[in-house]
Amino acid sequence: MELRSATRSLIRTMREEGRLAQDPMELALTRSVDLHHAAAERRLRGRRVLVTGGSGCVGTRLRGLIAGFGPAELVNLDIVPHQGDGSWLQADIRDPAALDAAFAKARPEVVFHLASIREPGKAELVVGEAVDTNVFGTANVIEACRRHGVAQAVYSSTGKCYAYLTDHVYTASKKLAEVQWARAARSGGPTLFAMTRFTHVLENGVVAREIAEGIRDGHVRLHGPDRHFNVQNLRQATHLLVNALALAGEHEPGRFWSAVDLGWPVNTLELALFEILRSGRDVAVSFSGVPRGYDESFFRGQFDWSGDHDYHPLVNALEAPGMLEDSTGTMIGAPVLCPSEPVLHSVLRDLRLKLDGADHDAAMKQSVLDAVAEVARDVFAMTEPGRLLDILWWGAAPEWAGPAGCAARFSPLMGMLADAVLAAFEGAVPGCAEQGKLADIAHTFSNIAGLEERAARLRAVAQPLHAA
Repeated sequence: MELRSATRSLIRTMREEGRLAQDPMELALTRSVDLHHAAAERRLRGRRVLVTGGSGCVGTRLRGLIAGFGPAELVNLDIVPHQGDGSWLQADIRDPAALDAAFAKARPEVVFHLASIREPGKAELVVGEAVDTNVFGTANVIEACRRHGVAQAVYSSTGKCYAYLTDHVYTASKKLAEVQWARAARSGGPTLFAMTRFTHVLENGVVAREIAEGIRDGHVRLHGPDRHFNVQNLRQATHLLVNALALAGEHEPGRFWSAVDLGWPVNTLELALFEILRSGRDVAVSFSGVPRGYDESFFRGQFDWSGDHDYHPLVNALEAPGMLEDSTGTMIGAPVLCPSEPVLHSVLRDLRLKLDGADHDAAMKQSVLDAVAEVARDVFAMTEPGRLLDILWWGAAPEWAGPAGCAARFSPLMGMLADAVLAAFEGAVPGCAEQGKLADIAHTFSNIAGLEERAARLRAVAQPLHAA
């Protein structure tokens, strides 16, 4: 009763402040990505099209959109039946033989790959299944496309892949899928591989579903009062996928497309209170804390602060210099930065061995996180040193890093970036601006346990003449 009373009081207060008068999702539902209709029609009309994981919300809407272009055949490859357009072909992407047989039967010319373990919370509970599906299932789809001469293949990635490193199974598994797809795109062969990055799809979202279920049960449980999330709608999502197909081969291979207009992030508490108010029910709201898979921390160097590139919440600072807009101005594209072929091969081989031999999820989770760290380390080693220094400085300079206790959350990433910076600058004489940045970073590092030795090396690089 106290929770419900407190919730009613909070709703009154927010209404008096002029809030809760408008659906926080209303504007999100009106956004769109302009469809490259003519180019898409050339690649879909009269073609055999296959969608993996097409039984879900996005897949169902996508099949309806594709059907409007007049494909010769439309097949949904999924482990569960579907409703709507096309025929259903049951197969599991984790099974290479079953997938090969399905491709031989369907003979697709165009493939949209949506199948995945898509909920971060679930991925933490079924680690092995998430890795097998998202990482190796995607590898199986790539191989099937090549073997069966698919002309174009489009992958649905996630905006969470903007992170350099992660503590989460879902993000890690999707990052490894994304670099495989990008590497395939750059390797040539019979198939043009393209991809998109989605954020939270409004009509298919975990947050909205959990709020609706909580209202029905009389108690909405949120992660916290200050949690926000970016959203896009189904129209944006499906148009992105079809546009990625339409534009495949027109730009540098291995880039992803995202919607330009994602609006302001939505506050989950405000959304919940609006929905409670609209329902007319007496519902309690409480905060249960952030569960595994959702507890992301923001490293400032994740984004570009130079002013030279437009900000986009799904594009990180390494990717930003390669950004471009499509001709409609409603999509943004950027390159996925991949490790070298030997490193990717080694990482996936070792991860496969761990997956086949892991006897518990904790070991498997650490293995997939380590795999992403190896990928990041190799990407950093191939990045221009000045760019790396800026990224580390944007995140670790005392003015922005905050207290040592806060900055320490990012010590694995900062240490990895520092190692790459040191490898590039040691033995060289940095310019005055670079010296200042190195000194700033060293100051922050000197107060973080485990980074003191790197702090001393950074100081030495920042003051080469004094050190000599």
